[in-house]
Amino acid sequence: MTEIDSRLTKCFTAVFPELRGGDATKAALESMASWDSIATATLLSVVSEEFGVRIDYEIVDQLISYAAIREYVAAT
Repeated sequence: MTEIDSRLTKCFTAVFPELRGGDATKAALESMASWDSIATATLLSVVSEEFGVRIDYEIVDQLISYAAIREYVAAT
């Protein structure tokens, strides 16, 4: 697991306590009942703080999975 993955997993498990560490990498909006608009805002806020990145809110609708958020963080 890379440093990005470790830190991002920490973010996901903080917002979604039902996730186990390994399950975080599979997390996606369509597969999690608890992932709603409030969870999205909370998760993106936690990720922004953890990584010191500014989330471009014009693409929030695209940041709907661990993989998409990881890609965004890695690119910034």
